[in-house]
Amino acid sequence: MNPQDVDLAVTGYRVALREGVWRTHPAFGVLLLLLAERVRSIRVHAPQMPETLAAECDFALDDPRIRVFPWPVRVNSIGALRHPLRLLRQYRALVASGDVVFLRGGGPMIWSCHWMARRVGKPVIHWLISNPLAALPAAQRGYGRLVEFAGRVYTRVDAAMLRLGLRISRAEVIANGREVAALYRCPRAKVIVSSTIRASDFHDRADTCTGPGVRLLFVGYVRPEKGIEHLLRAIPLVRAAAPVDLAVVGSWEEFPAEKDRLTLLAGSLGIESRVTWLGHQAFGPALFSEMDASDVLVLPSLSEGTPRVLVEARARSLPVVATRVGGVPDSVVDSVDGLLVPPRDPVALAQGIQRLIEDGELRRRLIREGRRRVQGWTVDAFVEDIVGLIRGMPANLPPSR
Repeated sequence: MNPQDVDLAVTGYRVALREGVWRTHPAFGVLLLLLAERVRSIRVHAPQMPETLAAECDFALDDPRIRVFPWPVRVNSIGALRHPLRLLRQYRALVASGDVVFLRGGGPMIWSCHWMARRVGKPVIHWLISNPLAALPAAQRGYGRLVEFAGRVYTRVDAAMLRLGLRISRAEVIANGREVAALYRCPRAKVIVSSTIRASDFHDRADTCTGPGVRLLFVGYVRPEKGIEHLLRAIPLVRAAAPVDLAVVGSWEEFPAEKDRLTLLAGSLGIESRVTWLGHQAFGPALFSEMDASDVLVLPSLSEGTPRVLVEARARSLPVVATRVGGVPDSVVDSVDGLLVPPRDPVALAQGIQRLIEDGELRRRLIREGRRRVQGWTVDAFVEDIVGLIRGMPANLPPSR
């Protein structure tokens, strides 16, 4: 199949309409703009976010080859499941709109796209982002025990249905890490480390932790599964000659109660004045300036796919300490290009941070090796992988009978 003759039907992230322009998250938007240069057109089908929750949708989809077909406003998957027939109609329109269907991540009843695509003979590429079974219980997100039980049942059934759907559609699978590929039983999946970084975004810095203080950086959504609580508990345990502060970059609009809880925790630990909540910072100069002003990136997550921020930080010559969960070990090799510690362990996290602060030779080696290792994980390389999959697809698949 010639990619330049392909209309690509895509879903996978939310969109927001601002100042007459459709926008999405940079991690999705950069990929779409680069793909638009390689295919005939892109039709994006995605839920529209309410303006109050759309801070991270700051990347303009202003290429005329990209058309957006918004779905009704919803905050989360629970909202979509209240209208299953409408959701199925949206998926049917998605499948009908393109020559190739490109699905990013999970989503309520996303498995139905595979069944629909097989029925009409449309090839599918599915980029699997993370392990939904590893997410925190819903009760810890504030939804209550009943929703937690229903969520567990639904998640397991949905994962089983998606495994079946992948077989039915004969989809080409891209997986963020080996754990995700194993969960969906896709031994032929292309295992990747996801990234939004481009070659021009790399920044060469020889060392960090050389100033009068140490600035730790966390980048990600302020959600329970990000493990920020354990990072806050680790900070008083770091025994460093220089004062240690923390900057938190990330949106908390979906979970304001979590941010309030963490603020209270910082106060009870006596470190409230050492923690700065910066909110969402746009990918690009705003985010890069925070990385360049920091000494160590810390990712204390309880569950993950292959976090983009670990690639972005190393590309900016920022050493990383992360927890050994999900696809993180596919991205970071312990003591080679970063440090890995167990999750939910503030003591181990503090020891990893302190080790980086005190051992300059180790720190400089991790910076050099980290920057070198992520050079092959640019978004441009990922686009080439996707285009290669399209090129290898047959022009027509036989529809199911």
